[in-house]
Amino acid sequence: MSILLSRRSVRVFTDEPVEQAHIDHMIQAAIQAPSAKNQQPWRFIVVKNRELLDRLSEISHGARHLKNAPIAVVTLMQEHDTPMPHMRPSDCAAATQNILLAAHEQGLGAVWIGVFPLSMRAENVRNILEISSDFTPFSIVAVGHPKHIAPAKPRTFDGRVEVKE
Repeated sequence: MSILLSRRSVRVFTDEPVEQAHIDHMIQAAIQAPSAKNQQPWRFIVVKNRELLDRLSEISHGARHLKNAPIAVVTLMQEHDTPMPHMRPSDCAAATQNILLAAHEQGLGAVWIGVFPLSMRAENVRNILEISSDFTPFSIVAVGHPKHIAPAKPRTFDGRVEVKE
């Protein structure tokens, strides 16, 4: 619970590079996400290239944080040959969440940048990263060493949980 309760979206990063072992750990966490019928419809692109990160930062206002991120992890969603195609977005969302949690666990900061289901954003990411039509860009996670971490914003159960007995 401490990882869940202390994770924050981090949008400002230091210049310190992200070690390959940290990247490997995040990808390992992503592929351990639950998946309908174990279809695992995801693929990942780790972007370290500054020019590509800068171009990706222009796909939306929320992506501007890629300008100061040392890396990004892009989750791709497979388009064909999956047993439960309607569950692909849920599967990729679970993988993206695992990336965020694994980054935080390692002392890194990260923020989820939404791509899917916004077709224009997905098409821009596809063009920038030269992604085949077999995959749809689902999300981008900007990752780096946090410059600072905002304090927790309290969240409550009030009105959000209904119990049926």
